[in-house]
Formats: sequence, C-alpha cells, structure tokens
Amino acid sequence: MTWTEAQSNCREHHTDLASVRNMEENQLVRNLIPSGEMFWIGLFSDRWPWSDGSDSSFRDWNPLLPRPPDGYSKTCVAADFSADGHWETLDCNVKSVFICYIDIVPVSKRGVKVRLEKRSSSLDLNDPVVMEDLLKKFKQRLKDQGLNDDIKLTWRKQSDGKVFHKDETET
Repeated sequence: MTWTEAQSNCREHHTDLASVRNMEENQLVRNLIPSGEMFWIGLFSDRWPWSDGSDSSFRDWNPLLPRPPDGYSKTCVAADFSADGHWETLDCNVKSVFICYIDIVPVSKRGVKVRLEKRSSSLDLNDPVVMEDLLKKFKQRLKDQGLNDDIKLTWRKQSDGKVFHKDETET
C-alpha cells in the first residue's frame, strides 16, 4: 500500500501507523519485522510530525544516505531493516508493507453484586444458557447508557462452583 493507504488502513482497523519515539521503541518495532523488510512508519514530511499528530525529536536516519531537510515535501518515511533498522525517505506513493499500533486502554475491574427475583420456580439461574442471556441483557443496558461496546462482563463463581445462591435472610 502507499503511505496514505497504509495510514487509512491503520486508522480504520487499529489506531494509526506506528510512531517510534526512542531507540527502545525502534528496537521493539525492529523485532516485529523480518530482517530485510522496508515498511512504512507514521513519520511524514512537513517538519516531520508523526501520523498521529504528535511531535518527537527522535530520528534514526540511515547514515549512508543524505539526511532529508526539515520540511522536505512529498516524502514519507520507511524503516529499512536491511539497514539495521535505520529510516529513509520514500515517495509516499511507493507501495510498501506497513506497521500499525493500537492504543491500549487500561483495564479496570469492578465487582457488583446482583440480586434477582425469580418469577418462575423452575428457572435455574445457574444454568449456563440463562447466565449468558443475563450477561447479554446487562451489557446491552450498559451500552444503551453510553458505555463502550468493548466492555467485558463475567460472573464470579463461588467455592461451590455456583454464581447464584438463595438469599438465606428470606423466609
């Protein structure tokens, strides 16, 4: 894909083209790519900002090639792992492989106790089909209230392997 196509693909399916802000990140990206591959990263011309709009002073230009000047136009950046992972400029319309990144949202866990009243004495709340249906309904209610669709709900089983227990305080 061209640099622009790669950026669109990354933004549609992930977060953006990879941004490399220090030597450690450069090495991490390098470890993901087979040796000898050249691929698009998120750096492009116009004073060399990253595709996601952030700035970084870290650069790893190939020392065997002339360094592009700041503001160099119509050029994007590819990491060349046949050249020790150094970067070089390419025409943005050249087709190449690319690497994306995805923002990882911190996971928070919250336990909530649920109290249910059975309207049917024959309904087994610990039946896996019933429990799955309840989770789907809870998730839909949370989604209707504006929570993200990527929420994960699970049941916590007690030591006896059951989720639901009869409330012993009722007579």
